[in-house]
Amino acid sequence: MRLTATVPATSANLGPGFDCFGLALELANDVILDTGAEPRVTWEGEGSDELPTDGTDMISRSIAFVAREAEAQLPAFALHGVNRIPIERGLGSSCAAAVAGVMLAAHLLADGLGRRPAPDPAAAFRVASRLEGHPDNAAAAVYGGFTLVPQDGEVVRLDPHPSLRPVVLIPEHERSSTADARRELAPSITRADAVYNLSHAALMVVALTKRPELLPLAVRDRLHQDARLDLLPAVRDVFDAVAAAGVAVAVSGSGPSLLAWERDGAQIPELGEGWRLVSLGVRAQGARVTGA
Repeated sequence: MRLTATVPATSANLGPGFDCFGLALELANDVILDTGAEPRVTWEGEGSDELPTDGTDMISRSIAFVAREAEAQLPAFALHGVNRIPIERGLGSSCAAAVAGVMLAAHLLADGLGRRPAPDPAAAFRVASRLEGHPDNAAAAVYGGFTLVPQDGEVVRLDPHPSLRPVVLIPEHERSSTADARRELAPSITRADAVYNLSHAALMVVALTKRPELLPLAVRDRLHQDARLDLLPAVRDVFDAVAAAGVAVAVSGSGPSLLAWERDGAQIPELGEGWRLVSLGVRAQGARVTGA
């Protein structure tokens, strides 16, 4: 059996939607699982020279976790990752790995029972979130589009406005640890800042789905971005330059990448060396598994 899981890159937070907003992007990793090949783990693309090949990677661990939870024995298999999502750049690479592993394991288990239903997206989301720890990324990776994740409810998926023109700004020589970035956040905030973010998060939903011209205002945040940009002075300089050009811009996840939205009359300025700009559409479809 040969299965291929395709999982999109994701950008979380989107400015004011801290830990609850996610957006799927038209950039995806493919993970190929083959039960007829010699068991091994191989990689190509982003991070291929640094990811483990001994079964301790996130994909392998996610597959093993699902099998243990189901008290099932999976067949031996070869795993090959085709990585297009940059690693440790705030674009959901580890979450994509968790989602891929969960969905591949679900297909293997279903096939072992003599049936091939599509894995339940809600279950895939819950398990991947538990394994990787970022529900905002997991929701967008599983469901596609623009997702909202309430702390005590089901994921809400919305269709982004078709005119959105997201651009990912990736620093070539900067990386960011989510754990390190989170430690820099203040343990509490003022009521004024809470109200500020509530109002802008509500506006962001409208901007992303109905009125993109509101994005430069809606994307503003007082909870997390300043603390994260303080850790990355060179990224802050670019963030400020892009915002000054009238382009809506946010820290993607915990950074260091930035997510900007170009529009007529507001273009990203020249950033200089060390930056990779990738214009991406919003991916309507979430993760999927194909093959037989």
